[in-house]
Formats: sequence, C-alpha cells, structure tokens
Amino acid sequence: PPLQLFAPFELVRYDVEEDEVVRDERGLCIPVKPGETGLLVVKITKNTPFNGYAGDAQKTEKKILRDVLAKGDAFFNSGDLLMMDHEKFIYFQDRVGDTFRWKGENVATTEVEATLGLVSFIQEVNVYGVAVPGCEGRCGMAAVCLKDGATF
Repeated sequence: PPLQLFAPFELVRYDVEEDEVVRDERGLCIPVKPGETGLLVVKITKNTPFNGYAGDAQKTEKKILRDVLAKGDAFFNSGDLLMMDHEKFIYFQDRVGDTFRWKGENVATTEVEATLGLVSFIQEVNVYGVAVPGCEGRCGMAAVCLKDGATF
C-alpha cells in the first residue's frame, strides 16, 4: 500500500493467549495473509524514529520488537491488531490486551462492546476477559452502566 512508502509497516501473527508475536524456526516474525488479523509493527528508521518514553528505558524497550523480518531489524510495537483485505484496505480489529481466548476462539472485546452498546438501556459498557478456575482461556465479563431510570 502507498502508506508503506511513508511508514514501512507489517502486520505479523500474534498469539493472543501468550500475548506475544509468533515467530518461525529462524526466530523471525510471520507476516499475516490478507484477511488475517495481525499486530501492526512499524519499522524504526531515520525517517520513522521511535524516541521512546522519557525517563523510562524499560517501557521503551518493551515497545521495540527486534528480528522482525530480518536479523538485526527493529520495529515499534503499536499494540494494535489490524486486518488488511485483498484490496489493501486496513481495518482496526482490537488492541492487544483487549482480546482474549475462550473455548479456543479469539474474542475481541470491542466487538462485544459494540454489540452490547446497541441495547437500548445501556449507557456505557466495558468488556474484559477473566480467568475461570478449571477452564482454559478467559471468559468474557461486561461492566455496564445503565441509562438513567433503566433497570435490568
């Protein structure tokens, strides 16, 4: 896409459950195919620098992914999960940490929030995953604020 001329980026496979990028046998990240959701990473170059967080070297280092497409390269981890279709249109899917797995399926909190937000008596909603003892993954939980005068 033309956008890559200004800011070279890649969408790479991301394991929601492990909260990390997926790497191949060479230790490099795996680019996703059109239609697949991946983590947006932006190459750190002279033209697209990442100066880091003022006074917090640890936080800065956590945002830098190394050996993404080639040994020695460095990319900024945006924390955004995006999908690019076959026509190169890009769609926001979720934020890292805002997605969880339940019964083998990825659940995007933003999708659940959008659906619950359509309910006429809900003012505001926040969805997140919670661990359930004896179960794999996380179960969805919603904190809701009802509209004035509304009850369940």
